[in-house]
Amino acid sequence: MNPRRQESERWRRRHLWLSVFAPFLLTLLMALAGVAAVLLLPAPEQVALVADVMLTLLALCPAIALMFALALCAWALVIQMRRWAARAPSPLRRLEALTAAAHQRADGWLGRVDGQVLEWAVRLEPLRSLLTLFDAPPQASEDEADT
Repeated sequence: MNPRRQESERWRRRHLWLSVFAPFLLTLLMALAGVAAVLLLPAPEQVALVADVMLTLLALCPAIALMFALALCAWALVIQMRRWAARAPSPLRRLEALTAAAHQRADGWLGRVDGQVLEWAVRLEPLRSLLTLFDAPPQASEDEADT
């Protein structure tokens, strides 16, 4: 076999060992140590301490690692947005003009609707007393009944 290829194969195996097998074995060792500690420690407080450590190692540490990856992605997006900022003003101005025109149209439409509602409210005011015609009469409160 070619010495260069042997070195490449050796590097690949070492990389695989360091990136996959070593963390797996370390986690397995920690889990076995936790189980052994729970079996050997008689007090519930000691078991709770081991459970807290195991929660930290097995749940929170991977979560922090994932959050680090998300933070790196956010950082890369911020850098990319700074690059795009120079090209953004003309599309943003067009969007601003489009939004202003839509606002004016909606404002006019809402003004007309408001006028119609007020007009109908004035026309239907005489009928408002009919809405309470069949309501029960208000009952006197206890304070008024005592006097």
